[in-house]
Amino acid sequence: MEVKCPLCGGSRVSFWKRGNFDYRQAGADDFKITDSDYGLFPDLLKCEECGLRFAREMPSPSQLLSLYSGVVDPDYEEEAEGRGQNFLRIIKFLKRIKPGGKLLDVGAATGIFMDLARQAGWEVYGVEPSRWASRRAQERGLKVWEGDFLDYPGEDKFQIITMLDIIEHMATPGLALQKARELLDEGGILVITTPDIESLAARIMGKKWWHLRPAHVNFFSRRTLLKASEKFRFRPVKLRHYMWNFSLHYLITRFSWGRKYFNWNLLKKVKLKLALFDSLEAYLEKLP
Repeated sequence: MEVKCPLCGGSRVSFWKRGNFDYRQAGADDFKITDSDYGLFPDLLKCEECGLRFAREMPSPSQLLSLYSGVVDPDYEEEAEGRGQNFLRIIKFLKRIKPGGKLLDVGAATGIFMDLARQAGWEVYGVEPSRWASRRAQERGLKVWEGDFLDYPGEDKFQIITMLDIIEHMATPGLALQKARELLDEGGILVITTPDIESLAARIMGKKWWHLRPAHVNFFSRRTLLKASEKFRFRPVKLRHYMWNFSLHYLITRFSWGRKYFNWNLLKKVKLKLALFDSLEAYLEKLP
């Protein structure tokens, strides 16, 4: 059976990297935001037309939805302060180019970004498949729809749609970009953050790169994002590297030795800003 790229639909696909993970054995814990199964990933293919790397044996959309709906991840909110700092940089730039209107956050998790965007003056809405996370966001008074983005029933047009660290989790990223385009106003802004498979860190770390993990089923590069922008008629407004803010405790406990020997609450007070240059932050304007 011919394999086609789930982003551009191209048929020039080649084998790229041998993996060590089978989605038939996957459980909801493999899809937590804070999972630390680095280096655990499926066989990956490469689209020779747009450069996307994607899982050879892709989970079905229904399987993915079932896995994500069962995710419970309280560790995610323990790093709310650091995650908020990551998001404030995005909000600051958005205020310059699209200071008001309706904003839809795809993959809203527990609503940390939505809450900050609401405080900044936007009318915010969210989409989140995790039952636990969406209800946590709703407890904050946020309007979060529980389910798959492709099934989102809203008919409103948005001035901003954000996909922060979510598109790499989607089995059909091309359909997701088309859906975002349909929901955006003319001149609306789509914000994407996603790991960069062609970054220096990815090349150096190889199969041990921290973004190679079960929940990530496709990988973009700068070239891939630009190709996708052209295909789905977006104009790149800004493309830069994403910055990370986390506590030393969070970073150390991503590894088994850290969880075993250095799981100290004192380390939560040590805040770090990381410029790893291995994730992309893109602002794309919808063209007519």
